[in-house]
Amino acid sequence: MEKATENQEFISLEKTETNTIVVEVTYNLPSLEKATAIMKYTFYENGIINVKTTVNNLADHLPFLPRFGNNFILKNDFESGNWLGKEPFENYQDRNTAANIGDYKASVADLYFPYIRPQENGYKTENRWVTFTNAEGLGIKITAPKYFEFNAHHQYNSDFDAGEKKMQRQTTDIKKRDFVNINIDN
Repeated sequence: MEKATENQEFISLEKTETNTIVVEVTYNLPSLEKATAIMKYTFYENGIINVKTTVNNLADHLPFLPRFGNNFILKNDFESGNWLGKEPFENYQDRNTAANIGDYKASVADLYFPYIRPQENGYKTENRWVTFTNAEGLGIKITAPKYFEFNAHHQYNSDFDAGEKKMQRQTTDIKKRDFVNINIDN
């Protein structure tokens, strides 16, 4: 399934303008047979951007989809995270009943958990909102109609994957990059 993200092919881009600007981008997902992904961005005058992601034409015989959401990169300046959700430790779906809902803050660097074998980490579940701000307090706020999950790191998601040959790596092999990589999942 991860190849759906890595191997997407651009199909079209449409833009419409009224009192908002709507940009709709369509991608073919060849690794999912005839599936397409549509990213619809609605830009409002007050600075709000609504992002809606839809996947169409999924085959019935595909394996379980472990993650569905959006990934984006911010400048490294947006290092301060604040969220209303579960914490005080990473909490995936199989571990989130032990976590408490609250208003939490952490730097993006502190959201990283250095497992001896590098892997996905730092996930937060049942979030109502999350912000990422710079030293001046400027930044972005992410909300959703339902609870959502997120994690944020100074690495690409692929930096944690050992690859098809499953190279033996250690935490020290994971290098900090000069950006903030954010995953927002449904």
